[in-house]
Amino acid sequence: MRIAVAVLLAFATATLYALSTSLQALEARRTPASTALRASLLARLVRRPLWLAGTAAGGVAWPLQAAALALGSVALVQPALGFGLVVLLVLGVTVLHEHVGAREGLGVAAIAAAVGVLGWAAPTETGGYTHAGTWIVGAGIVALAPAPLLLRRAGRSGGLVTSLVAGAGWAWVALATSLFDQSLADRSLPWIVAWGAGVAVVSWGALITEMTALQTWPATRAIPIAFGLEMLLPAAVAPLLTRTSPPHPFAFAAALVLAAAAAVLLGGSRAVAHAAGGA
Repeated sequence: MRIAVAVLLAFATATLYALSTSLQALEARRTPASTALRASLLARLVRRPLWLAGTAAGGVAWPLQAAALALGSVALVQPALGFGLVVLLVLGVTVLHEHVGAREGLGVAAIAAAVGVLGWAAPTETGGYTHAGTWIVGAGIVALAPAPLLLRRAGRSGGLVTSLVAGAGWAWVALATSLFDQSLADRSLPWIVAWGAGVAVVSWGALITEMTALQTWPATRAIPIAFGLEMLLPAAVAPLLTRTSPPHPFAFAAALVLAAAAAVLLGGSRAVAHAAGGA
């Protein structure tokens, strides 16, 4: 029952994140390229009602994601966020009247099959992080938080690198959120504050890089990379960082490959891209 509730919460989270991405990206594409990777990009966007509505949707999504991660493992919950691509597909078809073909059908089937297999093959709970795993998540926060500033100084505001950094940032938000959940369960106030702050600063950096990626690169390229990393990176590294491992490792690995294929198929779809502000 816990697994079913975790998946349902992940689907609700994915729906809100998809709406958030759609509204935020639409406004990001209307901002000057000179604002890429700058706080001024967000300073412009916060004055736009649609972008604020998208931000509000994302703000509501995070507690749902935290609840899903408290009930189910990160190796299950994060791939289930691929349902957000299905939501974007539905928006593309119903709102923008985009055509759906075999590519989209295969993508939806792949997401459904991957989540179904992971419900059986993934660990039921994230489990306790190892000492090294905790330090790795913390080091990732320190590395990713200043990413927009470092990329801007290096002159790397292109779509590929910002998509990669955004995806890694959102993946690390998931890992830090699972540690936040663990701290809540342990009633450890200092760690609750520390991991909550970590989630906040990495989310800030990931948001700026994601908006830059969608501002400067076709959505059909940015979405598969950012979404794919957010879905799969936490699931792939969780067994290395925690004391739990998948009970069916080969099926688990195959399901992650299937989820990656779904991210490529749906993320590269014109209907999904246009729903994500690419029109």
